[in-house]
Amino acid sequence: MHWILTVPADFSLKELLQRSRWLLLPPFSPCRIPECLERVERLSSGQTTAMNITQTPAGLQIQVELHLNAAEIEELSQKTWRMLRLGETFTPFLERAREDADLQAAIRQGVRFLRGADFFEDLLKALLLAEMPLNNAAQRLAQLVDRLGDPLPANPTRHALPTAGQVLAQEEITQRILGAERGTTILHAARYYQNHDQQLERLLVTLPPLPDLLMQLNQIPGMTHSARAYLLLALGRYECVPTTPDLATRREVARFDQWQPWGGLVYWLEHAPQ
Repeated sequence: MHWILTVPADFSLKELLQRSRWLLLPPFSPCRIPECLERVERLSSGQTTAMNITQTPAGLQIQVELHLNAAEIEELSQKTWRMLRLGETFTPFLERAREDADLQAAIRQGVRFLRGADFFEDLLKALLLAEMPLNNAAQRLAQLVDRLGDPLPANPTRHALPTAGQVLAQEEITQRILGAERGTTILHAARYYQNHDQQLERLLVTLPPLPDLLMQLNQIPGMTHSARAYLLLALGRYECVPTTPDLATRREVARFDQWQPWGGLVYWLEHAPQ
């Protein structure tokens, strides 16, 4: 079955995929057709389905292999809304960026970055990306997904992202895949998420002041400067530049400050992994 999701007038799935190649980590998977997004998703009802997202003149077409009820359709629509940042507007930034010679080339590939279906997915990926090269992070994450995530009934070789509970239920496997130290960090973070999931999932809605948000993120076990930077990008807090004076020249820091409240977005457009 499939349905159409209305999108903002300036949204382009093609541009988002161009901008986010480095974020197409499991459970996202290569699509059989160009300019589409595909992943396996576990629903709160317990069902697991493959979902395929393409853009049509009418909006985003979401196609699944199961027959879903109204609540399940709404859940997948909300997850798609989150993953593709459909609630964010970049018009004020783009109007200014089009006049900046240094950014004109960058914005041609779009300014939206892909993110996870929920905070735990963003947290898990942030902790891995902060600790290892992109290819290594992708391999470890793929192993976690294959070993711990719910299998797709129609193709058991494909899996959904494991929940925090599933990670915690398989501590030995988690540590075997990630190593003792990194695995322990992920387990502590998963346990923290499990105990504070509602609070963390609402961060996109409550929009706390930046000092309060940083304080909440710093309470998560294993949080480092780099991991926090990835999470702030996922949360759409573009006013936070993920760098410090010892990692950038004063000239660079001053340039990012001139772009506030978009300084962090400028940073990622120029420094994101390729």
